[in-house]
Amino acid sequence: MQQTTGRELRDRQHSLFQAEHGTFLEQARALAVAVAQRKGTVSINDIRGQVSLPPGAHPSLLGSVFKDKRFFVAGYTQAQHPEAHARIIRFYALKGGV
Repeated sequence: MQQTTGRELRDRQHSLFQAEHGTFLEQARALAVAVAQRKGTVSINDIRGQVSLPPGAHPSLLGSVFKDKRFFVAGYTQAQHPEAHARIIRFYALKGGV
């Protein structure tokens, strides 16, 4: 019997989010691209306050914003919303500076 890995579970969830909330994710990604073009990098801290989750969507939906080939991990920072308890999050840049 094959055991499911954490990555497989994560990727399945990203696929479900894309199927259910694709329009929201595309809008959030467009915003992320604009921020990265302006600032050089972007994190979910930059996006969180500028979008509203779709009704009934789990907040982990925001983790799918950067599941996009245009972004690469450029470093780490702390989450700014209090509920995150200052956990470490990634910040991203655009591949090729696009």
